[in-house]
Amino acid sequence: MGDFRIVIEAVGGHGQDRDKKTGDVVDFTKGGEHTPEFLALKFIELMKEAGMAPEKAYIVHWPIDNYGGQLKNNRSSQIVDDLLTGKRNGSF
Repeated sequence: MGDFRIVIEAVGGHGQDRDKKTGDVVDFTKGGEHTPEFLALKFIELMKEAGMAPEKAYIVHWPIDNYGGQLKNNRSSQIVDDLLTGKRNGSF
């Protein structure tokens, strides 16, 4: 038994509850069962059922390292949704 990290980078529909701002709690079910956030939450639940203890789980929208520091739409910072607390850091 030990610690580990699972990293998945993907492209597709993401970013539910886009009116929420930094510190707000996001409703990850708003976009339906086929969104990355919803699927990630389902996986977290499966991990817990299997006896694992996720310590961090988050989705990063438009990761800075994917764009060489320049984000799409002239954004100056990425948006991070914490999948364990539901809190958002940043805004769309």
